[in-house]
Amino acid sequence: MKAARLYGIRDLRVEEVADPVPGPGEALIQIRSCGVCPSDVRGYLGTRSGSGPSGLPRTPGHEWAGVVVALGAPVPDEGLPPIRVGDRVVADWRWVCGTCYQCRRGVFNYCENLRRGVRGGFAEYGVAPLSQLRVLPDHVSFEEAAFCEPLACILNAHSATDIGLGEDVVIVGAGPIGLLHLQVARNRGARVIVSDPISTRLAKARELGAHETIDASAVDPVARVKELTEGRGADAVIIAVGAVEAIRQGLAMGAINGRINIFAGTYPPAELPLDPNLIHYRQLRVTGSHDFTPHHFTTALRLIQFGIVRVAPLISHRFPLDEVREAFETTASRRGLKSMVVLGG
Repeated sequence: MKAARLYGIRDLRVEEVADPVPGPGEALIQIRSCGVCPSDVRGYLGTRSGSGPSGLPRTPGHEWAGVVVALGAPVPDEGLPPIRVGDRVVADWRWVCGTCYQCRRGVFNYCENLRRGVRGGFAEYGVAPLSQLRVLPDHVSFEEAAFCEPLACILNAHSATDIGLGEDVVIVGAGPIGLLHLQVARNRGARVIVSDPISTRLAKARELGAHETIDASAVDPVARVKELTEGRGADAVIIAVGAVEAIRQGLAMGAINGRINIFAGTYPPAELPLDPNLIHYRQLRVTGSHDFTPHHFTTALRLIQFGIVRVAPLISHRFPLDEVREAFETTASRRGLKSMVVLGG
C-alpha cells in the first residue's frame, strides 16, 4: 500500500510499504479521510519535543476514518459492540488500560500504560483494536468523523472550564480549534467573542455563530474585550493559540472570578513573564487541558451526528495522499483552515 513516511524535518515521502495485517481483536480499515493536526505539523517541522531522529521513519496521522475491510482472529467477548466488515468507523488512537492509577481515578487522558495500537492515518490502510472503533451513523461523512479527535480534546477543556448561561466568553484564535471551541461555548449558552488577526477566519467565526469578533491586527484585543463587557472583562477565556502573546492577552482579558483555559501547547517551549498579582487580585482560575478521554471521543461523535457542532465548514483544503506534503505545508503556513487528506475515491 501507499503510506506517508516522515524521515526528518520537512522530509515527508509517500512510499510503498507492506500492507498491515490485523491481529487478534483488530480490524483492517481502508482509510478514507485523515485530518492534518497541529501536532502532526510540529513533528514535521521538528518543533515538538521528542521529534528528533529516533522512531523515524514513521507514518503520522491520528484523525482518521474509513471502512472495515477485514477482521483479525476473534478474542473473548469483552462486552464490545460488534464490528463487521463493511462498517464505516472512526478510530480513537488513545488506547487506555483502565487499570493504572490515573485510569482508576478517571483521568484516562493520562493513562500510564497508553498503548499505540492505532496505526498512522496518512496511509491507504490502517489497523485498530475493535475497542478503539466507533461505528458512524449513515449521514456522518468520513471527513466529518475525522474531527472526532480534535473535538474530543475541546470537550476535555470545557469539562474543566465553568461557563454559565449568558456569560461572556472569549476565544483567542479562530483556527479550526478555536472555531470548535466557539461552537461548544455557544451551545453552553454563552455570548461568544472571538479574537484573531486573520480576517477570513473572523468571517468564518461569524458564520458559525460568534456574537462579536475582534481583529487583533487592527485593535488592542484586551481593550476591545473590556469595551464589549462594560469594563469587566470576560467570564471565561479559552486560549487556542500556542503563543506567549496570546496567553498574555487571554490572562489580561479575564474578569474578576474569571476562568482561563490554556488549551494550546506552546512550541518551542517558552517562558511567560507574569505578575502573579493579576491572578491573585482577580481571583482567576487558570487551567490547562491535554488530550481527551474515551467518553469525550464518543461524545464528540454525537455532537457531530446531531449537528450540534458543525465541522464540514472548517475544511478549506483537500489533498490526495500523493500531495500530503503540500497538506502539511498548507497547515504550517496557516493558509485556510483545516487541511484534509482524502483517500479511496
